[in-house]
Amino acid sequence: MFIMSKEKRVANQIRERLYQRGFKVETKFSKNTKSVYLVIDNGACSSIRISDHKNYKNNSKYNVIKNYQGRKTEFNNGKTKIFYNFHMIGRLIADVESERSNRILRYGYRNYKIIRDKEKMDENYIYYRKAA
Repeated sequence: MFIMSKEKRVANQIRERLYQRGFKVETKFSKNTKSVYLVIDNGACSSIRISDHKNYKNNSKYNVIKNYQGRKTEFNNGKTKIFYNFHMIGRLIADVESERSNRILRYGYRNYKIIRDKEKMDENYIYYRKAA
């Protein structure tokens, strides 16, 4: 029987809730730690990091940390980082949806969709370029 870590279960929970709301979510796992990274809409929205420890090296705006008790936001090296614990998933989802809405208002839906689908276009371009 396969036992899944708490971080991976929370990541699956978040991923499913974002899928239901129309987000594209890619999951990446850390090689050395229990951290799980969720890339939202191919990088058009900020990424989510789920872990059991705090890390200052990553660039994720949203950080879900097991048993986190501290400041909710930090401003570090020109970037805002928002911290949640495993019981604040609803607030995280609301913040991600709010960020997507703000970006769509700022760039327009058509431009946001171009940014969201850019990775697919680049992969196709590279594929056709190699074939030629």
